[in-house]
Amino acid sequence: MSNLLQKASIITTPTAYDTGKILSVKPVQYYGPELVTNGDFATDSDWTKGTGVVITGGKANWINTINNVGVTQSGIITSGSNYKVVFTVSNYVSGSVRLRFPSITERLTSNGTYTYYINATDTNLYIQGETNTDPNVNLSIDNVSVKEVFNADFDFTRNSSATRVGSNGLIQDVASNLPRIDYTGGVGSWKFEPQRTNRVSNSNQFSGSETNVSVSRNQLISPDGTLNADRVLDNSNSGEHLITGSYTGGITSGLDYTASAFFKSDGTGGQGIIRFYVGAWNNAVFNLEDGTISYTSSGVSKIENYGNGWYRCSLKATAVSDYANTIIQLAIGNSLNQFSYQGASNLGVYFWGVQFESGSYPTSYIVSNSGSATTRLADVANNAGSSDLISSTEGVLYAEISALADDGTFRVIGINGVATNVNENRIQIYFRNTANIINFGMESGNSSQFFSQFPLDVKLNNKLALKYNASSCSFWINGFQVGEELNKVMPTGLSRLEFNIQDGSDNFYGNTKCVAVFKEALTDLELECLVSWMSFSDLGINFGYTVE
Repeated sequence: MSNLLQKASIITTPTAYDTGKILSVKPVQYYGPELVTNGDFATDSDWTKGTGVVITGGKANWINTINNVGVTQSGIITSGSNYKVVFTVSNYVSGSVRLRFPSITERLTSNGTYTYYINATDTNLYIQGETNTDPNVNLSIDNVSVKEVFNADFDFTRNSSATRVGSNGLIQDVASNLPRIDYTGGVGSWKFEPQRTNRVSNSNQFSGSETNVSVSRNQLISPDGTLNADRVLDNSNSGEHLITGSYTGGITSGLDYTASAFFKSDGTGGQGIIRFYVGAWNNAVFNLEDGTISYTSSGVSKIENYGNGWYRCSLKATAVSDYANTIIQLAIGNSLNQFSYQGASNLGVYFWGVQFESGSYPTSYIVSNSGSATTRLADVANNAGSSDLISSTEGVLYAEISALADDGTFRVIGINGVATNVNENRIQIYFRNTANIINFGMESGNSSQFFSQFPLDVKLNNKLALKYNASSCSFWINGFQVGEELNKVMPTGLSRLEFNIQDGSDNFYGNTKCVAVFKEALTDLELECLVSWMSFSDLGINFGYTVE
């Protein structure tokens, strides 16, 4: 990582996370000044009290209140900002108490000191006693504290489990709302993917009608590190040698579909075949001895090395007509790449992890063994930073990213203001619906200031930077300045670093090794260093070359 990153106000790398959070390296969390006046209730002042609430003895006391009433301090917080809220419940007898800015669902019914980290939905602090557990509320609160939280941690959601490649090279399950640090290729990056459904209902042990083959279950350690990979072996009959699975779920003409499976040679010379029907048959043959693609009838095929002899093989095709079901076949091919041949009872392959999804490329493996299709929901990260960490006058947005595929969709990383209109105030780096193009853009007061694009292999890891100030905005890719715009109107109210566009759409789907924000416009020399590779070896490894 460049030493220049130490000048950044926000740095996010694939290092730390918590449930619902991606934790940034910089800044370390800190708190603003105390916002509550008379939080210890030393005097009967500064608070608006509901009927039946009295302030005495250094506490706010609910004494047999029969309605949902509370204590309020108005205008002390900002809607949309993050806060740490602490207060103590004492003298509890009946009823409950809870925060109402936002409305926290937890109702407190016992003494103790409680701490919440919240995103405010109002400008008023409101603590309410409620009669949901008893006709009367009898309790007290004191030591109320509210402080703004300053950090650059991202709010993260994915309300389903997902998988990643772990640092040990094995495919691992990740629980709901936990971000994924994926080590495909050996180096960790945040993996953000769109929602996808695996229509195969028995993905670890794909099954169906067997033609001229026999299947032996649990014969080998699979890419997830357990003994659950199967072996398929042909017989001596003449014809095709395959397993056919049929699943409910219609095919729509004109849409893309992708089938994938993990194959490994069993040493007999058999080749793995994927075939599926989307109004017409589509086939691809994969050589498991050398990791190459032997044949593709139509569509786009791909083979990826997962180590230990395992390859993930995939085939994408576009449906040519509507069809009621999903039909997938795994087959064995002979050394002549033929689907149909005179069997010799000695060709076979290992297989595991079959997936069929709607989309133009294979996403991370979706475990689907419940007897029905399984959906992985989308990864969404947003709402990092604050106006104290992001300048609307000058700065730099830096990203080291790669696309999952060049699939013709908008995928955005942006510095945004609070949106009332989608294009109000924002600075962004993004992939769009033009093949192999990276884009830099800026909107100010609903007016486009520039929209600049440059050719780039977006599937490779690229270092990108957008410098902005009123006199000039420049664009940098992998060590070089590639463009410049002069005399632009700067956006106002920039306060959030997000993996999406200003209104929350066009989520960034891809791999992220670093995102950073600088509050100052770096010099050209500093930018050249920031987006350069540290050595020829690093450059070669990133772009798949051998450096000697």
